[in-house]
Amino acid sequence: MIDINYAPFLLLALLGAIVANATGAGGGIVFVPAFKLLGIEHGSIIATSFAIQCFGMTAGTVAWYKYARKAQRDVASSSAWNCYRTLCLFFILPTIAGVGLGQTVLVSGGATQTLSIFKGFSAFFGIAILFTTYRLAKVRAPDLEAGDVSRVLDSLALKTLLIVTAIIGGIITAWLSVGVGELIAIALILLRFPVRMAVGVAVTISAVAVWFGVQKYLWVDQLIDFNILVFAGPAAAVGGTLARPIANLLSPVQLKTAIAIWVLISAGVM
Repeated sequence: MIDINYAPFLLLALLGAIVANATGAGGGIVFVPAFKLLGIEHGSIIATSFAIQCFGMTAGTVAWYKYARKAQRDVASSSAWNCYRTLCLFFILPTIAGVGLGQTVLVSGGATQTLSIFKGFSAFFGIAILFTTYRLAKVRAPDLEAGDVSRVLDSLALKTLLIVTAIIGGIITAWLSVGVGELIAIALILLRFPVRMAVGVAVTISAVAVWFGVQKYLWVDQLIDFNILVFAGPAAAVGGTLARPIANLLSPVQLKTAIAIWVLISAGVM
């Protein structure tokens, strides 16, 4: 039976999905501090955040893929957008490996440690975004083109760096339900990929991470709060769909500055 007392989670999920899918940040950056403040049990926080993101990040993945297809028709064949699918596929296996490691071998040590990790990661992420935003505004370097993308993925050093980034992001995501999208977005922006392309790839890989990670909470540790999910899931799907056009209303600098401020506030109130 549906408990209407959980209806306010509609708004929280809508906001979380919009933030997550407009910026590449996983929905956990909203859900974890909000659920913590609401007094939800630690194990259920991570599990339910994973489940909600399965709705929101999947909707966002579809929206960004459609945008990428349109961009590919509208831009020159040399544009990096033509490597969108290749880049998404590149990150899938290391991300899954990272989430698997974080849920089995490198397990977080409980609520207190997870909270400390979340605060530290959020502070790092917020500062890193402000740094990349400043770099975008100051350097004004041109975006990579398709040939440059091939050179990035053909470089053993850069390829190894990106794989390690995805694995570490996957491990952090297993602990916090947030991490891999942020690290991938930052790495791609620093490598001069188009900002919106970096966000779209980050959203897609976040969707892969939460779908893989949620299996643990469906079949092994059944900690998902379905009272929350029944309201939050559909709202997150709507938010994930709305996020892409909202992202297009903002300049890359505005987009990244807004999420950096949000993340730093989240770290401060936890």
